[in-house]
Amino acid sequence: MYAAGRGIVVADRHRLLLVDDHPLFRAGLAALLSEEPDLVVTGEAGEAAEAVELLRREPFDVVVLDVLIPSGTAISLAADLLDVRPCRVLALSALDEPIMIAALLRAGASGYALKTQPPRQIIEAIRTVANGGRYLPPFAQEEVLARYQTSTQVPFARLTQREREVFELLLRGLTNDDVSEKLAIARRTVETHRQRIMQKLDTHSMTDMIRLAARYGLLA
Repeated sequence: MYAAGRGIVVADRHRLLLVDDHPLFRAGLAALLSEEPDLVVTGEAGEAAEAVELLRREPFDVVVLDVLIPSGTAISLAADLLDVRPCRVLALSALDEPIMIAALLRAGASGYALKTQPPRQIIEAIRTVANGGRYLPPFAQEEVLARYQTSTQVPFARLTQREREVFELLLRGLTNDDVSEKLAIARRTVETHRQRIMQKLDTHSMTDMIRLAARYGLLA
């Protein structure tokens, strides 16, 4: 318990991890949240691997996650974070694509807010998620929930963890040899993963995979 001012006593504050590759945006959001009696920023990360490592070292109640995070995709990162330890994930983005929002909900995110929303709405989104609720931007609720509840899964959900890693590296422009070196696996193994990825995504070339990724908002 702690005193929040004006005679109000509030329970332990919700610990937040901000994940965004723009330090100025993180600083601005952290400053905004510092005025909230029940929310406190206790960690910041600029890329996917850093976020995962921070969550391994200490618990956070809510991870506020930029969708266009470097060196990964928000969908796979949300799933990875939830694998590390229990937490709630709020995606925060300038992308207002319902397909992407539904994909993140399927990956385990508890909400999605837009950077273009008023600051008070973003704070309320964080608070809603922190308190166990789900938050969606008002304009997209009906369409997002319809897509989320449909039996048709986002194609990327069919990929294994290793296939997601290979896919993300290929999207960044790495060759088969580059991926082989990066992941410390044989080139032939990379080729096998690539063929399986193309089959699962129903694509026939790297261009097709890039177009599909762009459709789902996976390209920074």
